[in-house]
Amino acid sequence: MADIKISGLASKGANVATTDLLVISEFVSGSTYTSKKITGAELKGSTFNAQTVTTYNLVLTDAHKTVTLTNGSAIDARIPLNSGTAFPIGTRIELIQGGAGQVTVAPTGGVTVNSSGGKTKLAAQYAVATILKTDTNTWYLFGDITT
Repeated sequence: MADIKISGLASKGANVATTDLLVISEFVSGSTYTSKKITGAELKGSTFNAQTVTTYNLVLTDAHKTVTLTNGSAIDARIPLNSGTAFPIGTRIELIQGGAGQVTVAPTGGVTVNSSGGKTKLAAQYAVATILKTDTNTWYLFGDITT
């Protein structure tokens, strides 16, 4: 694929092949940049699932997507057992706390969530965190999280 400017990308990357690799760079300071690589498949599949409930059970269609959780009251984002909802290992789900209600990542009994310092909550309104499935009933939580 030839170089395409961001402004030249069609909606959801319609003009990008799923096998393309995109590198997005952000200027930090001086001559320093940070970069992130995403595939054409990730770009094409990026969608949002907006939820306004106080308890949300993650579903297979949330895999590799962003779930926005917005409510004035506390919200539980529940990770189901593999026996009920078999997310493939390697599944990533991005979570956004859109409202004042704090989001808690709540594993169903038998599911393990590993995180730095045992943190299970998104830090504040507009916080973003990711869960990553690494084994049958094991997930990692990372991002803007707190206890």
